[in-house]
Order: sequence, then structure tokens, then C-alpha cells
Amino acid sequence: MRKKLIFTLAGLLYLSGAMAQSENGLPVKLRVGTYNVGHFNQGMKGGLEVRGKAQYPADKEVTGKYIRQELLSWRNWIGEQSLDLLAVQEWNRYFDQDSTFKAADELLKPYYNNIYFGDEHTWIYNGIATNYRLSNLRQKYWFGDYYALIGDLKIGNKTIQVISTHIPWQVKGHAAALDSIIATLKKYKYFICFGDTNSSDAEILRFPAAGFNIANGGAQGWFVTASGGVKLDRMKDGPNRHIDNIITSKNIKIMNVSAPYTKLNDMDHLPVTADIIITE
Repeated sequence: MRKKLIFTLAGLLYLSGAMAQSENGLPVKLRVGTYNVGHFNQGMKGGLEVRGKAQYPADKEVTGKYIRQELLSWRNWIGEQSLDLLAVQEWNRYFDQDSTFKAADELLKPYYNNIYFGDEHTWIYNGIATNYRLSNLRQKYWFGDYYALIGDLKIGNKTIQVISTHIPWQVKGHAAALDSIIATLKKYKYFICFGDTNSSDAEILRFPAAGFNIANGGAQGWFVTASGGVKLDRMKDGPNRHIDNIITSKNIKIMNVSAPYTKLNDMDHLPVTADIIITE
């Protein structure tokens, strides 16, 4: 009996130590991703455009079937990624232009308990999906409708700013927005910034020059995420096609980066996924 008690106590101590390590010990590893979903319709506003009737004119029910097929493809892809943090830009309240399916309910809620969105604009609509809890949600506007959604993630005794952002491409606001986001990120000890930077390669390299780590253009090199107006079957890497990125503070390492084809929105954007490790 005494031996059994000793073993039980030892087991409880081991488990409590393991829990303390996972909650408060470092490093902590997360799988993360960012995706400009292009309003689910290759960059068109208003949600998925129904193309089914043109493809299958003999099938009177093709409209509904087509939307459901596309929706299921998006849902499956998101589930396959198994991301701890998924940041999105150019989201839509509804998946389809007929406003039949609420996009967050259909695509995110099957996998995530906590879904956070910023202000909804016609073109700009940023969000973060996670099973962690974010607090102190706020927004910072860069130019016009372009903004960052920011939330605080507590891991142990660390507070990490999690950010989903969209930087304007317009000449009038672009340079000032880049200056502003770099200045903002410098204020945070720990941060993970996801988003569409609409930036040239030279501009993206301003982030590591400021002391940050980047997934796209970092240790693993460049990953094409924007088609540059070329056809998908001839889509090749080239200058200034690396506009989507994951940027972290220096104490958060980035590895296992990819920008995979999804067969969802490949003519507009590719996502960026990575493993990040909080090192100190």
C-alpha cells in the first residue's frame, strides 16, 4: 500500500511538473499560418461567384452543389493544416454572393473555439482563429480602411501580441503604413504579425533590418505568394511576388516555412504557414 502511495504521489508530481513546463517553460512551439482569402472568389468582393451554370448548364441544381463543393474544399483545407493560429485577410461575412453560408460558421467554427474579427469593410476585413484565448482586442489603422487587428496571447508569464494586418498598396498610403507598422512592432517584446504587406522585396527586408524575423524572405528564402497577373499554369517566382508574410520578434524563431498551392485562391494569393518557437 505504501509503495502504491509513493508511486501515485510520484506520478502526480511528475504530471504537475509536466503541466508547469508546458504552461510556463520555454521554448513553446506553435504551428501558424496567414492567408489572404481574396473574398473566396479569386480577388472579387462579395463572396464566391457562382460559375456552376456555365460549367454544367444541364444541371438545374448545380448552383447549390457548386457552392457546397467549394465550401467543403475550403473547410477541408483549413482542417488539414491543423494550425494553432490562423490569420486571415480579405475575409467575407458570407462565403457566397447569395449570402447563404456564413463563412466563419462554416469554415472556422468546426476547428476553432475562438474567432476574432476586426472592422468589416468592403475589401478589408481581418481576422484571427485559434483555440487559445486572446485578450485586449484592439485595432490600429494605417491608411483608409487598412488596419491591424491585435490581441494579447498569454503563454506562461509571457504576453505575445498576435496581429493580423493588411498594408495598403496605394502609393499615397503605402510608405507611411510601412513606417508605422515597423514602429509599432518595435514597441512589443513578443509578437507574431501575419498579413498581406503589399510590399516589394526591398521593403520586406526592412523588417529583418529592424531586428525582426520573417518567414518569407528569411532563413529559408523567398516564397511566391502573389501571381503577379500571370496565368497559374505559368506562375513562377520572380521579384516582388512575396507580399504575404509572418513576421516575429527576434525571440520567436521561424522554421518549416511553406507557401502551398491550395486549389482555392491560387490565382490571387497563396497562404504562408510555418512553425514558430518562442525561445526566451
